[in-house]
Amino acid sequence: MTNYEHYLQHSYEAVKRAENMLLIDLEDELEAYLVHLFAKYMDKPIVNTEPVCIKLLESTNKPIKQRIPILKEVGDECLLVHSMDWGKSRWPTDTYYLEMGQSAYVTRAFIKRPPEMLYDELAVEFNTVSKILRNCGARR
Repeated sequence: MTNYEHYLQHSYEAVKRAENMLLIDLEDELEAYLVHLFAKYMDKPIVNTEPVCIKLLESTNKPIKQRIPILKEVGDECLLVHSMDWGKSRWPTDTYYLEMGQSAYVTRAFIKRPPEMLYDELAVEFNTVSKILRNCGARR
């Protein structure tokens, strides 16, 4: 079993435990997204190295094909930082990463037609999925 497969298994168990503890039942697609996100950053969380607002602003001048991965990356980074409270003492406001993440995800959802509703769901449920990830991170 590779490290990633091991992380994936641990992440799935952690997300399910958090959902049960918080009495939250996520849609399968949203749950799978969280499991993979948590597994990807479990070993080496390289986030919050440059201001996310700068990344969002710079992405506006890029073609759609280049914007799509940037918006996903910013949304994911914001979700992780907001969930785990990484570097909280340096946050401009308590809602900065929440608002930046929601903005990145909703833009990602509607940048293409038809919209990719998973990203809209991530924007709408940002606080809920953040609670789940926070619970997962607390148990690591």
